[in-house]
Amino acid sequence: MAAGKTSHALTLALALLLWTAPGSASPSAQLDDLLLVGSGEMRWLGMEIYEARLLNSAGRYDGGTITAPMALEITYRRNISRDRLVGTTEREWRRLGRELGLDGRPQVKNWLSELGTIWPDVTPGDRIIALVEPGGPTRFYGNEGLLGAVADPEFGPAFLGIWLHPDTRAAELRAGLLGGDQ
Repeated sequence: MAAGKTSHALTLALALLLWTAPGSASPSAQLDDLLLVGSGEMRWLGMEIYEARLLNSAGRYDGGTITAPMALEITYRRNISRDRLVGTTEREWRRLGRELGLDGRPQVKNWLSELGTIWPDVTPGDRIIALVEPGGPTRFYGNEGLLGAVADPEFGPAFLGIWLHPDTRAAELRAGLLGGDQ
């Protein structure tokens, strides 16, 4: 094989390897290893806002400590701007601050800023998946692949706490995400 063809073949092989590597553009490999814990709908004034699914390797939720990859998948049923998604996250963290251990933590402002650069505006049918690695980053995936990541390992548990903490605003959704009987 000529040097140019060899170089092109190696580049293509490397690109394919990187494209399918963990943490790459698609969450499918990581999600394939996860089991459904539970699911539910977020409704407001009778309107469906989104559907959500919680997944992990055990297929059950065992409390707030994340010891294996966990994913929250949200499929939107309404148009929602990125600013509104980030603002709602900020309000919920402010409301649950003490319970989630976020009171007075300066990194919350940084997290919100990062989310503002990662999340898109959503339309009906769009989905965002948050894949939380224990002691590692939280990667966000959208319809077209990787949206971005928040590297701080404390972010993932705080983010999931919006839905999974017992004091969440969405108690019915929480019950569904936890399998309906917790």
